[in-house]
Amino acid sequence: MNQTEIDILGFMRGRIPRIYSSKAALACLRRGIGKEIGMMPDLLGFVLPEHEISSYCYQEEQIEKALYTSLTLYAFHQQGMERCMSDGLTDENTAVSHRNSFGYAAGKLFQASANEAGVQRRFNQVLTAKDLTELSVHARGIIGLMKRYNITLDYPHFALDLYHFQQLDWHRRIVLNWGKDYYMKDVESGKEEKE
Repeated sequence: MNQTEIDILGFMRGRIPRIYSSKAALACLRRGIGKEIGMMPDLLGFVLPEHEISSYCYQEEQIEKALYTSLTLYAFHQQGMERCMSDGLTDENTAVSHRNSFGYAAGKLFQASANEAGVQRRFNQVLTAKDLTELSVHARGIIGLMKRYNITLDYPHFALDLYHFQQLDWHRRIVLNWGKDYYMKDVESGKEEKE
């Protein structure tokens, strides 16, 4: 993991506990879902790094968009919930297959939901999104269902995935990782049925 990736995780791990119980901050952030960063200046104080991410000059816009998208979706997920809906707030840098990634959480939702076709359709829309604005619009539908079924998501790693999602050489890898994590639940439940 490079320093930028560690800094993104650190920023999210510090920011989520600060906004988790603030209804005003969460309400403000929710209004930014599906909008470009900068369209709502009152959100910038929540999503722009202070000193947590110090030297990221050439990827500044990608980092800011990833943090913005992740935090606005977290605010939607947290709305009306007592417990924190984000996992991954410790300093552990867990492996992709052992964390609650977006794909893995969506797979849990698929298993829990009575409308499997609807979950599958929404998940596919997220995977085929061309940019973060489109992704956030489609992810909102899945995250709303995750909230209904009390399914959490690792938002620090989600922000890191969104940062990589914007990079041409990483885009397909993120989509593939989310797909693998999504279908991991099928593989696990298949093993249990055979035993």
